[in-house]
Amino acid sequence: MKKKELNTKLSSCGSKAERVSLLDEYAGDLFEKGRFREALECYGQALSVEKQPNARAYFMGQVGICHYNVGEDKEALAFLLRSARLFQPELPEFMPDMYGFVHFHMGSLYEYHGRAAKALEARRICEQYAGDQEKDTQWMLFAGMSRNYEALHKHDDAIRYSQKAIQVLSDNDPGLSYLYESMGNNYMSLRQYREAIKYFSKVMELDPRFERRDDIYLKIADCYQQLTNDKLALESYQKILELKQIGGKRENLSWLYLKLAYCHFRLEQYEKSLLVTLEALRRRPRNKQEKAEVRSYLTTNYYELGRFLEAVQEGEKTLGLARRFTNDNLFYFRMALSYHKLGNNKSFVKYRNICSRYFPGDGWNKYLDKLTGLP
Repeated sequence: MKKKELNTKLSSCGSKAERVSLLDEYAGDLFEKGRFREALECYGQALSVEKQPNARAYFMGQVGICHYNVGEDKEALAFLLRSARLFQPELPEFMPDMYGFVHFHMGSLYEYHGRAAKALEARRICEQYAGDQEKDTQWMLFAGMSRNYEALHKHDDAIRYSQKAIQVLSDNDPGLSYLYESMGNNYMSLRQYREAIKYFSKVMELDPRFERRDDIYLKIADCYQQLTNDKLALESYQKILELKQIGGKRENLSWLYLKLAYCHFRLEQYEKSLLVTLEALRRRPRNKQEKAEVRSYLTTNYYELGRFLEAVQEGEKTLGLARRFTNDNLFYFRMALSYHKLGNNKSFVKYRNICSRYFPGDGWNKYLDKLTGLP
């Protein structure tokens, strides 16, 4: 139906009810075709004629959704809020599906503007009418609630709603990849690393070319590292390096070589750890803090290889960049031990005291005390 034909039919309508019904039908057809601006105009015309509260709430909601789809967030939220307030469930012609759909869009708007608590509030109302929604709306609703709970650091609830979203989807739906990623993220935040690995692995099984696959492999590797499974962590970091080398994108990878160096060190592969550390330095770490962390592995590996003089020489250069950095306990204890091996008691005592101050609960302090003859 073209607009000219619509106007002809509208002029021949015998009642307001017929006019409203015709406008609603025409607007719905325009909406389905993605012609939201024109649909908005028709829904607005129907709203100006309609007097019944729930019907007015329906058209007000449709106007808000049209504004939403053309990116007019302020206008969309204003109409959606008015629609939500106008709906009266106890009166005839209440439309539970539309009432839920209005709150679904409100939740999306609030989330987009960083208001997770308000988004969750709106979506919880929509959830009451989830059975009246289409499947696509249902899973997106539950997935959105999961994101809101995650943003509010309620990771158990986030997992629960991701599971609800997964139950709605079929086994090969592409949306599952994002839900599995969300599950992995929340299990990781709960420090349930085995569960996190399981869901991150499902992402890659379902979609080997997942858009954030580098991130997924990195999280898998970090989970293995938290589980002290350094062999599998190393394999995962190496996989990331391969992907980045294949991609050919120019980026600073010193952080990744640092991860590899740490894994080799933990596996007592000191020569390999040293070589990877030198490669990390060659790739110019991003700042002094990162450079200090990279250089610290020269000291730790030189000590383990019995190259004590080189260990302290590189160690003093490291401390010229930063005094504290990630995994610095490995560094400081080996600085103390290297000076002890070199017979430099003054420097040994200095670093023994630093270790005692920085890492009071570390069992290596007792060993250092024995070397000084302390009880």
